[in-house]
Amino acid sequence: MSKEAIIVGAGVVGCLIAKVLKKHNIPFKILEKNTEVRKDSRRTVALTRDSIKFLNSLEKQLDLNAWATPVQKMHLYQKSDLNLVLESKEDEKVSSICLLDDLHEKILSGLESDILWGEEIRDIELGPKINLKTQKNNLCSDLVFATDGMNSNVRKLMHFDTEEWFYGQKAYVAMVKASHENTAKQYFSQSGTLALLPLNDKLQHYSIILCTNSTSDANTELESLNQEFNLSLDLKDIELGTGFELKHVRAKKMFKDRILLCGDAANSFHPMAGQGLNLGIGDVMYINNNINKLMEADASILKNYNTSRNQKNIQMTWIIQSLYGIFSNAEGLGEKIIEGGMKFLDRIPSIKEKIIEFANKN
Repeated sequence: MSKEAIIVGAGVVGCLIAKVLKKHNIPFKILEKNTEVRKDSRRTVALTRDSIKFLNSLEKQLDLNAWATPVQKMHLYQKSDLNLVLESKEDEKVSSICLLDDLHEKILSGLESDILWGEEIRDIELGPKINLKTQKNNLCSDLVFATDGMNSNVRKLMHFDTEEWFYGQKAYVAMVKASHENTAKQYFSQSGTLALLPLNDKLQHYSIILCTNSTSDANTELESLNQEFNLSLDLKDIELGTGFELKHVRAKKMFKDRILLCGDAANSFHPMAGQGLNLGIGDVMYINNNINKLMEADASILKNYNTSRNQKNIQMTWIIQSLYGIFSNAEGLGEKIIEGGMKFLDRIPSIKEKIIEFANKN
């Protein structure tokens, strides 16, 4: 009798795992607590070269190179000065930007009949099979992939040990029409960070991601940064809304028995580095390369999933915490040291190439 899998969560990472299982002819179902696809037309994602290569190989009709916006340069600013430029080689790009909704819709295509909507996990029992109880059904599986997000119910029910903290910041997202020349920009201020990500959608836009600890109105804060950095953005029709609290969550172990945590269910990050989804795709890449042994609950493969993927997540946590700590406390002499350090890096192409290379590894 063939082994079966259950995926909890029908987001991008969950749907990608479903594509992997389908490719290997492994029976599966996706359980999604929401009754329909949740949409947010303002959310964008930056995809690394590793992510694009894998996604295009897994789902050839995705053809991300044809519609995702390539980023050829990234400019980093401290105060109003351009301190560091990261630039791609001629035949490459720093990253690619697309709308999260567009990516999700394309990956979801062909999986509609595999999703059970409105199914929230209430209890999990381990035995020869893994039993999952929802408010509607009792289901059995040989392997469970938990892709149910930062507030993962599976992670809580299985009592995974986690580290968690709030950054003391809120994130706000919006779109603004602007010419971008395929250049992403990141601005560091006393109150947080402002990212402008280029996006082509008939007209050129910037996706705005504002992360701030300011208690003032977010629109007022954005306009203040618009003036401080001389951005000349037309913000008159922009409404940032209430935003969302930024929180770090990392599971110290990414599997328990035959239950694997993947994507944001395993790790969620500050959006400063734009790596959250890419690391989730990295989880899927490991699963794709080892799916048959994972279905057999091979102990060495499960252990290596935890070791290799957690190592990458710990690295990213350290980098983000370091950047967050440096820039959130930069004033006076510290501010001048940061500025000098960034300008020093800008004069060493080999180091900048290494930064881009590392950022593109999932």
